[in-house]
Amino acid sequence: MKISLLMATYNGEKYIVEQLKSIYNQTVNPDEVLIADDVSNDRTVELIEKFIEQHDLKNWKLMINSSNKGYKKNFYDLIQQATGDVIFLSDQDDVWEKNKIELMTNELEKNAKIKSINAAVKFVDSRLNPLEVKLKPDFYNENLLHHKGKLGFLTNIPLASIIVANITPGCAMCFSKDIKDEFLETYDFTLPHDWHLNLLASIHGGCFFMNKILVNYRVHENNAIGTTAKNNLKKYILNYNRKGRSEEARRLLVTLNKLRMTYDFKDKDSIRAIKYIESRYNFYKRPSFVKYMKMKNFDEYNHTTNKKGRLCDLLAVTGITDLAFRIVKN
Repeated sequence: MKISLLMATYNGEKYIVEQLKSIYNQTVNPDEVLIADDVSNDRTVELIEKFIEQHDLKNWKLMINSSNKGYKKNFYDLIQQATGDVIFLSDQDDVWEKNKIELMTNELEKNAKIKSINAAVKFVDSRLNPLEVKLKPDFYNENLLHHKGKLGFLTNIPLASIIVANITPGCAMCFSKDIKDEFLETYDFTLPHDWHLNLLASIHGGCFFMNKILVNYRVHENNAIGTTAKNNLKKYILNYNRKGRSEEARRLLVTLNKLRMTYDFKDKDSIRAIKYIESRYNFYKRPSFVKYMKMKNFDEYNHTTNKKGRLCDLLAVTGITDLAFRIVKN
């Protein structure tokens, strides 16, 4: 089984070497490593070139984009060039456990049904010190995955769950070449690329979660997933961006509606999940008490929204949250 590893970089000089080392030191090495730099203006390219030269890595290829593409287009182009049977995605600032590629590839080789595997992550600070995350009831993977009951080592994640939310960052996933062409044909750059890949995998019944921490995921201002300080009211208010939440739901619905034109989304749980996203979109676009109660009646809302979030949603009906957002933002 040929293994491709894809890394998109941009101004990552601070941590890039640590991640390159964690890839180089894997118990199973990738057959090809494709790195695309998105016109960094720091020493990222220099450090990658030096690492490749020092370790004589003939199967590692560094490409420098002619213009800044953004992470979605950068990863899309990398996936287009990948030739592996299994494809791993990598960020520039994490550190992988040594057996990440080995464990995930072994599972994919054993079961042809698997289209994507999402490993667990551990949130760490800039110095790789673990961050304390208090898990909510029925949540796993730093509160990214909602699942009732105990997880096994490998758990099939239904489409309905992926519709509501992605379950892990892209740097923790790998996927089979079986869905590569489908991704290239259907991706509209609306959702993050990894979420779209997991949607495709789950449509085929092949999206799995591996309940083992294989990625130390640095949490800082520059990455897509972060944690809000528990007692930082300003950050919490900024995180509650009603218009932003409405736009997120709208983008998700755009992608889901396009996919439904090609694939069968007729199971009742998936239909319910889509209706929940529609309810979220309608509420955050123009809040009202009736819309709030309709959204609140979905199990998905109660599973994924804490007490503070529910209070903010209720206050959104009065316009208080919008006023607070404007004050804090300015």
